[in-house]
Amino acid sequence: MELKTVKIFSLYFLIFLQLNGSEINDSELALHHFMQGEFLMNQGNYSLAVLEFQDAIDLDPNAATIHVSIADAYRRLGKIKRSKSHLDIAIALDPNETEALEILGEIHIQNKDYSNAQLVFKKLYDINPTNLDYIFALADLARVKKEWNLAIDYYLEGYNTNSAAINGLEQALQISIATNNFNKAEQICELLLDEQPNNTKILQTLIDLSIYNNNYELSLKMLNKLEKLNGTSIELSIQKSAIYEELKDEEKSIAVLLEVLEKDSLDIRILDRLVNLYINQKNNSQAIIYNKQIIDMYPEDSRGHINQAIIAMANKSPEDAILSLSPHTNLFSENFTFQYLLGTAYYQMKNYDSSKIYLENALGIFPQSKNTKHNLALIYDAIGDWDESDKLYMELIASDSTDAQAYNNYAYSLVERGENIEFALELAKNAVRLEPESAAYLDTIGWIYFKLSLHDEALIYIRESIAIDSNNVTIREHYDEIMKVRAEQNHKGSQQVEN
Repeated sequence: MELKTVKIFSLYFLIFLQLNGSEINDSELALHHFMQGEFLMNQGNYSLAVLEFQDAIDLDPNAATIHVSIADAYRRLGKIKRSKSHLDIAIALDPNETEALEILGEIHIQNKDYSNAQLVFKKLYDINPTNLDYIFALADLARVKKEWNLAIDYYLEGYNTNSAAINGLEQALQISIATNNFNKAEQICELLLDEQPNNTKILQTLIDLSIYNNNYELSLKMLNKLEKLNGTSIELSIQKSAIYEELKDEEKSIAVLLEVLEKDSLDIRILDRLVNLYINQKNNSQAIIYNKQIIDMYPEDSRGHINQAIIAMANKSPEDAILSLSPHTNLFSENFTFQYLLGTAYYQMKNYDSSKIYLENALGIFPQSKNTKHNLALIYDAIGDWDESDKLYMELIASDSTDAQAYNNYAYSLVERGENIEFALELAKNAVRLEPESAAYLDTIGWIYFKLSLHDEALIYIRESIAIDSNNVTIREHYDEIMKVRAEQNHKGSQQVEN
């Protein structure tokens, strides 16, 4: 340190005084012991250094620098209490004694006293706010304490203080991604690319982040840049196709894939994505063409058979879906989508026994599937296994109190079997509260009021339901039944008046 260099020159002056017979005062003698102590510290002889520093302190107790040095010696000897006591004295003598504060901060870190370490390094930072060591120490301490946003801010400040400190940005990026702060991560990636424009790893990270943040224009720009650096690839083409799809430009999304196919690539990922895009466009004829290639080339891959079933069900032909899937049930016995689709197709065919088998298989593979639970509950209702259906409805409601479909279907199940109608009404009210524009849910609550002989209330809800979905056969049947009963009641009432 500069101060210690000055003291070395003072030692030479002391020697000069001795040689010329001049009288040595306490301060000069203290300097002599101090320099002896520093020499011994450099030699690693901390015990003897302590003795020299103590002699120096006895002669000059108000020299903060000497207290810092003896504190450092005690620290190296593992005598932390003594070290801290001298550091406290040094700081009291000179509140801006940075070396004392640095040592004290390090001691706190070693003792895992991160809160006090933070206070010390914050004081150091206030003294010298451009010191990278202090800034990054505060960042690291915030990270240890899981104060994520504070850590990110300090790492970014380190970079803003010195743009060469790229490691600060990298640390901030790691934390942002780990804590799902993807907007911040995206910003940091852009800063990193300003410094390292050809860093392909950062480019790919930014692409992924911008896609997650729905910043598709940026992701497309970065993807094109990555292609210029690395050339095109199947992975990048698939990603570009997905981005165009999110931008609602399905033609470009398809064009990207067709361009890859023209280069003799028959990668199943390209073919499968192409098929699904055509399915989304309801262009089943093109979907069938490319899906046939998948089935012919990859017969033991589930995707071709699943796509074939999806196309069949889109064409309202569940029997064809069953024909495409059923020969391969053993091969794909552990494939959730395969089992779910087969169960759904059988359900549409009203083959509830077969549907139950495959949907139960699907639920066994993926127990969290809400759609599977909903469909299974409907099957249990259809075959009269109400203990199982009630169990599933309660599971669905318990796991998601906003599941309007579960409330509605449970309510309709109860009213159809004539059980616990009042409870069914409360369930139906919850469904309508969550989705007040649902024709099916309005119909259910109207039908429950009808079963409770509250015909005026029933008619209000049924009419609302018809206004939303006038072509629904079940809703029309309920409306006709209510109007029939009301007409009969009015007829009886008029007869009673005449009599």
